[in-house]
This record gives sequence, structure tokens and C-alpha cells, in this order.
Amino acid sequence: MEKGDLTYRINGCAMTVQSKLKRGCMEYVYCRALAIELRRARISFEREIWLPIHYENFRIAYRRCDFLCENTVLLEIKAKGVLGKEDLVQTLNMLEILNLRDGLLLNFGSDKLEYHHIFNNKVRSQIEFSDVTADMVGEVDEDLFESRHYLPAWMVEREQREKRKRKKV
Repeated sequence: MEKGDLTYRINGCAMTVQSKLKRGCMEYVYCRALAIELRRARISFEREIWLPIHYENFRIAYRRCDFLCENTVLLEIKAKGVLGKEDLVQTLNMLEILNLRDGLLLNFGSDKLEYHHIFNNKVRSQIEFSDVTADMVGEVDEDLFESRHYLPAWMVEREQREKRKRKKV
């Protein structure tokens, strides 16, 4: 992490959040505060974005990540007393299956901001990937990438309620 590069700037935003909120908040609170700081720093980002999971040369599903900054840096946010090895492994695994190079694991749950810059050296060109088909994975539904397959049930139900409301209007 070099002064002025994107991960350095993101880290600065995270340190500002940590210094103002301290420890003890829920993860979503830190995410909201971090979003404000990223905007102030003019760092473009998407929150809770669904990114494709890759298995060999196939896109097989989608997974939600906390933040994707400048379309290149994955942010995994935690609010735990101490990060464990499993958190580092999870972040590296996410980078690999999402086919991203850079990730930051940020933990707001301790007295000081804990951060780890994690690299994936196995990134491949998007040209190499194609969508898996239903028969390849032994499923009968052709709509493998419909949201109901990977979104939490409560979110699918909410979307269906909103669709019904829009139809009535």
C-alpha cells in the first residue's frame, strides 16, 4: 500500500470512521459511515453488489460483497473483537472465486482499525468465462441466474411484493 494509491485512500476513509465511531457498533453502521467517507474522498463504489462466482471457466452463481471500489478493490467489512485466520482465508477465497485481484479486509470491532491488504495472483481474463447451463449442473430450471437462486428468501419475497404493488398501480 503506497501513499496516494486507491487502497491507501480507502484505508484513510476507514480510519476516519474508526476514530469517530470507535468500537461496538453493528457492521452495517460502519458500512454506512464508510460509504459517506468514500463519497467525500471521491472514490466510486458499489455497496452490497452481486458479483459472479467462477468455477474453472464457468460462471456458476453470484455472491454479495460488502463494497466494490473503482470496480477493482473488494472490501470485506467486519465488526469483531479480533479477526481470525478464517476471515483472511474467506477474503482471499472471495477474491479468487470472484476473479478480482485486490481486496481489503477491514475490522472495526477492536480498539484500532484492523486492516489487511490481500492479493489474488490467479486473476484470469473475463473472456475465458461462460455461463454454466442447467444440464451441466444437473438442474431442470433454465433460469439458473434468476435472483431467487442466490438471494436470501426474505429479499426474494420483498421483490415479489414490490412487483405486485407496481402491477396494482
